[in-house]
Amino acid sequence: MNRHKFWRGLTPLEVCSSQAVPERIVKLSSIGSDFIVLGSDHCLYHCDIEENRLEFKKVPGISAIDISYHNDVVYIIDVHGRLYKTNSSFKSKEEIVVKEEAKCCPHGFKSSSFKVKFRNVVTSDFGQLFISSDGQLWGSGTMLHIALDTTSIKKVSFFEGRTVYSASVGQNFAAVIARKNVKRSGTYDTESDNDDEEVFASNCSQCQTIIGLASPASVPSLSETCPLGVQISKSSEDSSSTTAPQTDVHVDAHSFTEDSSPSSEESKIARNNATQRNSNVETNPSEQEVKVLEDDDERTEIITDTPHGSTDKINNIFINTDAARQFLSKQLSWVSAGEDYLVECTEKPTRIIKENVSNLTNFVYEGVKTVGDKVATLSRHVSGSSENNEVVELQLKNYNDEINSLMYNCTSHCNFDDLQLSTSTISSEKEFETGRKNENIKNMSKLGKNILATELWTWGDISYGQLGIGDTVKRLKPMVVMSLSGYGLQKVSCGKWHCSALTLDGRLFSWGYNHYHQVSFDSRYDKSGPKQFTEKSDSDRVRDMIATDHHTLTYTHNENIFYMGKHTNGFTESLIKLNDETADKEVTENNKTVPVKITESQIVGNKPQNMCYHWRILSSGNISYCSLEDSKCLEFQDLSIAQRYLEEMLLIYHSLIKPFLKKSKAVNVHSIIYENVCDIFGDILNITALNVLSMWQYAEKHINECDISLIKNLEEYIYLYRKYYVAVSNLIVIGGFSQINSIVDVSSSIYNLFIDQLPSYKQKNNKKTLEAIVALAFVQPLTRLSSYKCIAQSILRYKKKRKKGDFKSNIEERLSNVVSSLDSLIEEQEKKRKEADVTKLFWETTGKSLDQYRIPERRLVRESKSRSLNLVNPGRFSSHWFILFNDLFVHVSGSTPNLHPLETVWIESIPNNDSLLNMIQVTTPEEVISLSTNTEQDKTEWLHALNTSIRTKLNRDPNFKTPSIRSADYTFSSKIAFYKDAKYSGRWLDGKTHGSGRLEWPDGKLYVGQFQLNALCGHGKMEIPTVGIYEGQWKDNLQNGYGVMKYVTGDIYEGYFKDGQPHGHGIKKQGDFTSSSATIYTGEWVNGAKQGYGVMDDIGKGEKYLGSWSDNKKHGCGLIVTLDGIYYEGLFVQDVLTGHGVMVFEDGTHYEGEFRSAGFFYGKGVLTFSSGDKIEGSLSGAWTEGVKLSNATMHLNVSNPTPPANSKPNSFGKLSVAPHQKWNALFRQCFQCLGVSDTILTPTGNHFANGPSGATIDNTKIWHNVAVAISCSHKDKHVKTPKKSKDIDRQKLVDSLEVIPRFGQSTLSLDSYTELRQYLQNQACESLHHPLGRLVLGLTNAFNTTYGGVRVHPLLLSHAVKELKSITSRLYQVVRLLFPALPPEGTDVVLSYRRNYSNDEDDETVDSNPIEGEVVSAASLLQPTLLPRVHPALFVLYALHNKREDDLYWRRLLKWNRQPDITLMAFLGIDQKFWIGYTGHNNQMSPTYTPLKEQLFHDAVETLQQLKTTFSPIEKLLVIRSTFEKMTTAVQQELGENYLWNMDDLFPVFHFVVVRARILQLGSEIHFVEDFLEPCMQHGELGLMFTTLKACYIQVLQEKMTIN
Repeated sequence: MNRHKFWRGLTPLEVCSSQAVPERIVKLSSIGSDFIVLGSDHCLYHCDIEENRLEFKKVPGISAIDISYHNDVVYIIDVHGRLYKTNSSFKSKEEIVVKEEAKCCPHGFKSSSFKVKFRNVVTSDFGQLFISSDGQLWGSGTMLHIALDTTSIKKVSFFEGRTVYSASVGQNFAAVIARKNVKRSGTYDTESDNDDEEVFASNCSQCQTIIGLASPASVPSLSETCPLGVQISKSSEDSSSTTAPQTDVHVDAHSFTEDSSPSSEESKIARNNATQRNSNVETNPSEQEVKVLEDDDERTEIITDTPHGSTDKINNIFINTDAARQFLSKQLSWVSAGEDYLVECTEKPTRIIKENVSNLTNFVYEGVKTVGDKVATLSRHVSGSSENNEVVELQLKNYNDEINSLMYNCTSHCNFDDLQLSTSTISSEKEFETGRKNENIKNMSKLGKNILATELWTWGDISYGQLGIGDTVKRLKPMVVMSLSGYGLQKVSCGKWHCSALTLDGRLFSWGYNHYHQVSFDSRYDKSGPKQFTEKSDSDRVRDMIATDHHTLTYTHNENIFYMGKHTNGFTESLIKLNDETADKEVTENNKTVPVKITESQIVGNKPQNMCYHWRILSSGNISYCSLEDSKCLEFQDLSIAQRYLEEMLLIYHSLIKPFLKKSKAVNVHSIIYENVCDIFGDILNITALNVLSMWQYAEKHINECDISLIKNLEEYIYLYRKYYVAVSNLIVIGGFSQINSIVDVSSSIYNLFIDQLPSYKQKNNKKTLEAIVALAFVQPLTRLSSYKCIAQSILRYKKKRKKGDFKSNIEERLSNVVSSLDSLIEEQEKKRKEADVTKLFWETTGKSLDQYRIPERRLVRESKSRSLNLVNPGRFSSHWFILFNDLFVHVSGSTPNLHPLETVWIESIPNNDSLLNMIQVTTPEEVISLSTNTEQDKTEWLHALNTSIRTKLNRDPNFKTPSIRSADYTFSSKIAFYKDAKYSGRWLDGKTHGSGRLEWPDGKLYVGQFQLNALCGHGKMEIPTVGIYEGQWKDNLQNGYGVMKYVTGDIYEGYFKDGQPHGHGIKKQGDFTSSSATIYTGEWVNGAKQGYGVMDDIGKGEKYLGSWSDNKKHGCGLIVTLDGIYYEGLFVQDVLTGHGVMVFEDGTHYEGEFRSAGFFYGKGVLTFSSGDKIEGSLSGAWTEGVKLSNATMHLNVSNPTPPANSKPNSFGKLSVAPHQKWNALFRQCFQCLGVSDTILTPTGNHFANGPSGATIDNTKIWHNVAVAISCSHKDKHVKTPKKSKDIDRQKLVDSLEVIPRFGQSTLSLDSYTELRQYLQNQACESLHHPLGRLVLGLTNAFNTTYGGVRVHPLLLSHAVKELKSITSRLYQVVRLLFPALPPEGTDVVLSYRRNYSNDEDDETVDSNPIEGEVVSAASLLQPTLLPRVHPALFVLYALHNKREDDLYWRRLLKWNRQPDITLMAFLGIDQKFWIGYTGHNNQMSPTYTPLKEQLFHDAVETLQQLKTTFSPIEKLLVIRSTFEKMTTAVQQELGENYLWNMDDLFPVFHFVVVRARILQLGSEIHFVEDFLEPCMQHGELGLMFTTLKACYIQVLQEKMTIN
């Protein structure tokens, strides 16, 4: 509860209790012997003084937020910001209309002028100053320094580019507090004294277009935005802003800085608007004024701890056009505060903040945020355009004084929960937290810096030193008081010829006329510079002050009111305390002065208020006033502690840090460390200012405990102080304080601050002493952490005293957490500084030998000279010194240091034995060091120190065991030859590379992949600069397994390796494919050379070789086909065809005999021509150059004039590699993968010696190996080529493959066989992860490479068929390893179909498959898998082989198909009963028949055409059967269901269907089926139907008759 206290001079005045006195008095002005006061209810009261008693009389008809009286003129600013002038009798009131000058927009149109709204006025003989709602300074009178000489009110152009917060005028001088506007340019904040603001003209179409750019759908609602980029919650009461009364006779109290408090009228206007948000906004001013008075005592707030913002959004902006509203909404979403900061952590802030429209004024007002560009101008333009929107105009100017609270609350709510940080570069939650804290600290520091960055400008007469600039030399322009810049000025107040200013840290500075001791008591001389006010109690600080006429009043935290200067009975010789406690007590007991009664609705103490301070002291003339509290406020004691800390920080910063930064270029080494310390010190200073501000708010009961900056942002404070103690520790280690001392002179003020902390024997100017002073200054923020702890404990005590009950509130828990956290922080920083001091001493005593390893972050942990640690079995004369740092373990052998980074050091305690005690084994990547200690205790200490240091370096929890597996970087030396000088980055296991990693050698060789126990093992990729790039499997540092080698020459090898060489099956592509000079080899390799069976496609020579190789040369049986159509077959020796061989030409001519080389006859042989003629004898010479005959005989073909087509030599096919010897490497690789021993294979390795038997092969082990192979392959492929497409399906397939099937293991049924077949065809053979799938892919690729491409010869067909059958046979043996229940090859098993039909026997006969069971064989099981993969290449061979017959067949088919159906049917001899729907008249179809009858056999024709879409013989037979069924169905529909075919009827009709089906290359299809049809299928129904098809084909070929 507050009491009103009045004095005249030093004499107390009494207030009668029965009078209607306002709750609070916010302004006081003397009028002659009486005075007037302005109450917090916006009413004016006239006060008469009779015999030291006061009588209050309310002045009717006036509602004001500021008043000022001078020369019988009273200036009044009403609640709407309008300025009036009246006399002391208040008889008539005249409005003074001030308009902003019209400006031109960039397009040449003039904007309309608008009326300026004001919030403060001060007057004196010197002139009048007015502060507008947007912080601009206006004035009238004669002030030539600021270019004023007019009776009308003009804007002071000198202060453009600055926002003015407080102004005061003396007899002949004036002073204002201002701050530079900060304009954002791109991503940088730039200060500008005179930034051009953009102008918007309402009559300019282009401006209107710009204004209309923002769409309501694309910008945040105005109710969601805040200039600080913070989410503002709204309390359950529709909250706006609570304001403090104005309490200075000048403008000072109302508008001193951004920390000033707006009048309570403004909060009522905001409240009024909030209550009207759903009603018609066009309320006339008089109605609003009534509403304001009704709502006078309702207090609201911007921010509370309510977690959820209100859903009511107030979006009523009272402007003329929707376009302007949209523009303003958009701009205000991005407006920033303080240094115009935005939430810079977001590229596109999608969650700016929700807030009430009544806070709109804060956004536009340039005090905390320099709107700087379009918004401020636009808001003024639109608000001034109509007289009906004055409430909004006031909103745009309201709350400018409330900036500090908005800043504070926004900061305290600036948690990253509400900020969207781009996480594209953030890899972990820890990094995100760090980013969040850094961003919070950055924003808090900006606000703190903004609070401190004030300027005090003075101008006018200087004869008494009243300008405060240190001299009395006349100035023509306003001067800034440099000694007070950057101290966070809160208030300035001018007396007649003296001036006072109050800073954020609670210090009062005065200067000017001192004849009555109104400035200082040390003398009566005038003071030309700021003199700090001091009183007896050092802990007491100034809470409020005012300077008037010839005296100064000061109100301190301890509720003391001090008077200095002239009074009614003379002047003060010493400091006089007005509120003598004894006198106060007596007066209270006599009931002469009683507390003012405050109704319940007026109590605001329980509600947090978003205002800065409640100025309590006023004075005018010889009348003084103060609002006293009944009980002492202990919170101000805590504020004093915080202010003392801020004062010390400001002193250190301005006297030491700033001078050092200016000269920091002199620092050459570790300059970044110095800059870092200074930067963090600056941040600490700024957030200290922010904390002091919030503490002041808390002490005035405007916010609660949890809104104090220290408590609300505890995490950020601790994080910042941790950063600081680490930075300071680094500075200590490098001896930075000595360097700073040598660059900057230590001022006496710094010296005096710390002199009591130095030993008495220290000499003042000693270098070490000054260095110690510098050190104390830099660690002062850490030393003063105890003050924060003291404050938190004090607040906790107050809380506990005031609470009711024993329960522990959340606030108490938070405060307890603050205390414990600060305790831990204090302990931490002391420990870290001690470590730094020890390390510094170590470096200073070590000498130069290890100086190169002295880096700021490195700390000494232990060393063996002070704590014994010895090498086991050292050399006789060797010396060993072990040093443990926080990141290195150093072994100094003699004078040579060996460095072991702790990330790659493993420690193991060796158990004691008879010969060795107290052993510790230190394992590093290149050596193992055995150490011992003298005692068990030493061993324990060393083990603990080593393990703790390693865990700390690895960022692991110290409570857990040191991990043996870890990730680290390491550079090898030359101790291990393979790793010589290589840089490794990856996983480790007990000192060995193990897991995934990256290895780079100095010569540019690079490996990325898997490691195992210090060796390259697993899947990996290596780049070898002069060789090429290998990617695949590794083992023991060499290529082992499947891989791809891309050579620098352009050659590519893809296949299997062993010990770094191609070994096994592989494909090598050599040469330049663009110039057709390339070769492709597919086949077997041994130790890097071609050896075994292989296929070489020589594109340059135009030939393909299929045969044996040895040592990269053709050697053994083989054959060659050329582009010319020549076929060679025989024995090759060293690349040359030598001895007996075969040569076949394209026209059928062939030679069998001795060769010297391909195409060169040399010895006995038989040359057979295509005509059938033969030459037999000795032939020699090249075929192309002429052949020499000797002892030769010519055999003419006279007996058989038409020789058989495709005649071949007798030895054809006998001189090439046998089919079962081809592609053995692929099968061996598969057997190896399955874990089958080579001992059960034949010497050729291609098939089983005695067939697979259960006794020698462990089926379970094979399946285990399959599962392992699948898992490993999947993992490697996933690492190698992660593909997004079909990933889910592939993963499901792999998962299903890893399940070992139960079917086909012991017995075989139809169901299990069906599952087995599906497993093979749909899963195993389709997956590259399965050994069978890899084998099938390798075999089919090899087959297609051999028989595909442009060099295809029809004579290769027989080889291809034999090879494919051999592949099927051998693959079946592999499948039998997995499924032993399958029958041996050659033993066909028929699995009967189960019958589940419920119909009669006849139906069963019709519907069921005529084959009574499923035949199990190699062909039936594997052909559906193999044949589709090789069909293109294989069928080309068939087509070439049957080309002559197929061409003849096709020519006849085209001719026959040109005939109508009836003609063709007659030609083919079809019985006329099948001529359904046709007549014989002119061989034309009658139009009377329906299409169904016309297409009697159309379905059969379409079905037979599907023959080309199938790939296996059984599928083709089923198509033929389906064709017959379609024919039967069609005929039975016409001739009756009981009709049965006979062959005489069937063959011609089927012949007709075959002709109409027009199947291409039918002869090749038939040939293919004949070659691969199983014996069991050649008989029975399917065999008969196939024979019928074959007969039709032969009939077409051999038909002698033609269609007439």
